[in-house]
Amino acid sequence: MPKTFEQITVDAGLLSRADVSRARELSEERGVPLAVIAIRELGVDEVALLTAFRRELRILAVDPGAVRPDLEALRELTRDVCRRLAVVPLQVRGGAAREDKVLWLAMADPTDTAAMAEIERVTGAVVDVALLPLSAIDELIERGYKQLNTQVVKRERTRAFGVPGPIVTQPHARTTDERIESTATMPFHQLAEQADLGVRVAALVKVLVDRGLIKEADYEDAVRDLMKTRAD
Repeated sequence: MPKTFEQITVDAGLLSRADVSRARELSEERGVPLAVIAIRELGVDEVALLTAFRRELRILAVDPGAVRPDLEALRELTRDVCRRLAVVPLQVRGGAAREDKVLWLAMADPTDTAAMAEIERVTGAVVDVALLPLSAIDELIERGYKQLNTQVVKRERTRAFGVPGPIVTQPHARTTDERIESTATMPFHQLAEQADLGVRVAALVKVLVDRGLIKEADYEDAVRDLMKTRAD
């Protein structure tokens, strides 16, 4: 049977048993993994904790500088779930069948079996765990979901909810000091008033995706259904 968080951290001299008890209280109170509490509240070095996990659990530790989450994998979980559980999806493997689907997942706390069970239930995939430091996971979450949301917004700017023709309003360029000054001196409410329907729809989609209220695939299905209905 794999060692528990308490066994690993106490045996490695990273926490005392009293520290672990305190970590468990805070973990249950805030709904976050024990490793997050140990690092952010109890001052445990994240590299030392990762090393102890790797030694005791024999789990692969990936290079934070070399790994890049696949956008299809990121669509399996919302950003809020990733932040709460201190995880980031890296890759989806296998076929379309539920029993063949494997989600390669980086975790800051591989002893968090409750988190793994939740992710398997949400995604319908078997979780294959890799190790990453907490700070690297935080960075990959922000970078990955920013890229995912940018891709969604760019795609929807071409046509929004059956509005004919391309959207001509372009994002404010940030390539010269002159352009930066012109947008910076304009009040935000005036910028919003100048936005056309397509930009407003794209902004709405981005907010909904950021909050995990919709998925890009569901939105695209709705657009296709609406266009088909109008064509009929």
